[in-house]
Amino acid sequence: MFNLRNGLVLSGLVLGGSLVAIATSAGTAQAQSYNDYNYVGGGISDEGFVINGKARVTRSLSLRPAAIVDYDFDNATFLIPVTYDAPAFEVGDADLLPFGGIGARVSTGGDDTDFGLLLTGGADYRFTERWTANGSINLTFIDDTDIDFVAGVGYTF
Repeated sequence: MFNLRNGLVLSGLVLGGSLVAIATSAGTAQAQSYNDYNYVGGGISDEGFVINGKARVTRSLSLRPAAIVDYDFDNATFLIPVTYDAPAFEVGDADLLPFGGIGARVSTGGDDTDFGLLLTGGADYRFTERWTANGSINLTFIDDTDIDFVAGVGYTF
């Protein structure tokens, strides 16, 4: 049966595939520059409210931590991925910056704390000098395989 969760997963897979196509196409988009920015921001996910950020480590590696508090405010999840940041592509008057990476996911709530592997992919859309929209799809392996999304806006510095 098709439900909202399946729709979100399908949308996430389409977004992820689109980002891969953009990042790997040589003839349709021209690389502009590598990421040269950091941000801190907030947003939502299918799990709850998000505080996230990006800290550039090298020209093509970043740390992208996120804290997610569920909508009932009784569980928290922490995502700690290191990402490879692909060259930027100009889309309209802004830059699209795809990324993919690996890291850890820590989920808390009740008496349990769970640790698991995190695979992430997404893109930043730097629409002004100081603001960046961001979206990612996260595949985690704890007790079972789970696909989630995060969407937000960050203050860029």
